[in-house]
Amino acid sequence: MLRRWQIGKVALSVGMALISNAFAADNEGGKLKVSGFLDGYFTFNTSNPATVVVPSPNYTFKVENALHNFTFRNRRPRLQLAEIVLEHPMTEKRFGFRLDLDAGTTTEWVHQAEPAGRSWAFVQQAFVSVPLGKGYLDFGKFVTHHGAEVIESKDNWNYSRSLLFAWAIPYYHAGIRYWLPMGKSDKLCLHLYQGWNVIKDNNRSKSIGLMWQRSTEGYTLTVNYTGGAELPNSSRLRHLLDVVFTKPLNAKDALMLNADWARDNAASATWYGLAVYWRRQLNANHALTLRAEIFRDANGFATGTAQTAMEITLTYEMPALWQRSALLRLEVRHDFSDAAVFDGGTKRRQTLFIVGLLQPF
Repeated sequence: MLRRWQIGKVALSVGMALISNAFAADNEGGKLKVSGFLDGYFTFNTSNPATVVVPSPNYTFKVENALHNFTFRNRRPRLQLAEIVLEHPMTEKRFGFRLDLDAGTTTEWVHQAEPAGRSWAFVQQAFVSVPLGKGYLDFGKFVTHHGAEVIESKDNWNYSRSLLFAWAIPYYHAGIRYWLPMGKSDKLCLHLYQGWNVIKDNNRSKSIGLMWQRSTEGYTLTVNYTGGAELPNSSRLRHLLDVVFTKPLNAKDALMLNADWARDNAASATWYGLAVYWRRQLNANHALTLRAEIFRDANGFATGTAQTAMEITLTYEMPALWQRSALLRLEVRHDFSDAAVFDGGTKRRQTLFIVGLLQPF
């Protein structure tokens, strides 16, 4: 753990050096945007599960809270993620760029099987944006276009990640993407990249992606597709279809639906699921979110066990009492499955109380 923290300090030091250099190089009115945050959590799993060691090509993890993403450890405070973001917005005549530097167990899990090695875990995103025709082109490494949730918990409605985020979709891609506005409400994004969660490709095939989004005052609908060979030394295709629908119901309430379906022909495996979210904005600084979902891993390809898993989560969001810029999320979550996957494979359900603290800087 000490070694990981030392590496994280080096990554953050490099990030601060890049910030200084970028400020010195930018003479056009301070257009460079710099932000960052710390994300920590504490979970209380009522069953006090045994610790399971999960090895991977790049890291080894200790997991107590099965089926969770990032909130792995139980009954001990943990720093999940530290992030620094440098962004120079693109203009009609000038390119832009974005660089996200990360440290912590979250980014280690995301990059656990990266063929290019551990060093890329400190770079969540690194891409350049260039105006091209009626749209613009990004090239580099960027987070996936799939899903209703993202890696940073501060940008999600709940603190813990959904089963669909954890097991149904990729985390990131490396390649190029072209954004094309289509009228006032629609936009299209075409992708060509190495594949799922790889910077260095693990086969000779590339993957394609397509995103269409319609945003109106009444709703937002996003449809995503990815297709390509994803397993090492294989040419057989994996398909993923992902749909996200968000609708404000009134001044305080909003509804969100996320559906995923995937098929990997090389592994003869299929997985799919549905998540439903309801969020109520109680006042300017307090909110309540309920999430319920079901995920079917028919062949055990995604989670390691053939199962139908479900979860229901209630999250209360408020400013931290000691500093209003910090965000505090209090959460209760119940997971259950038709297979014994919890507490080292001995139980079919678990209940957790979670405290998440998000501190911007």
